[in-house]
Amino acid sequence: MARAFTGLLTLIVAACAIALFVTRMRLLNAVTLSQASLPDADRYRPMLRLLSDTDLNFVSVSPALRRTIRSRRREMFRGYLLCLTKDYARLLGGVRHVMVESGVDRPDLAKALAKNRMMFAYALCRVELNLKLHALGIGKVDVSVLVESLDALRGAVAVMTPATGAAY
Repeated sequence: MARAFTGLLTLIVAACAIALFVTRMRLLNAVTLSQASLPDADRYRPMLRLLSDTDLNFVSVSPALRRTIRSRRREMFRGYLLCLTKDYARLLGGVRHVMVESGVDRPDLAKALAKNRMMFAYALCRVELNLKLHALGIGKVDVSVLVESLDALRGAVAVMTPATGAAY
């Protein structure tokens, strides 16, 4: 009986993880090109310390205030995360657009982009799981992989896009 319950629970968790991953992959497809400048990864550097407890030491006497501050910071973090995901999707769309418009077939680049997209979606799922655990007071949330991915993709777009061309 316990074995069947464990198996069922494992199956449910795996299905939820797959569903989350698929939705994140689709989110990275939903992109519209714009004439905005390339997003700067420095815009997301505050995320690296937003959920840190080091500066919450002054509220240690009031657990209710501490919970409220942590909750609000998670809300702000989720806002940053949504913007970061949209910027990444926009950059990815820009690279795809440049690839389509290019006269050169680059299957190696297409494969690298697909791998990069999957790794970003996986890292996004991990961050969201860590956010849920953080709400329970367990663990830390590390978003540095996502910020570095955005910065690397931004560099690739900057190299691929002509200086006089439109920015993505």
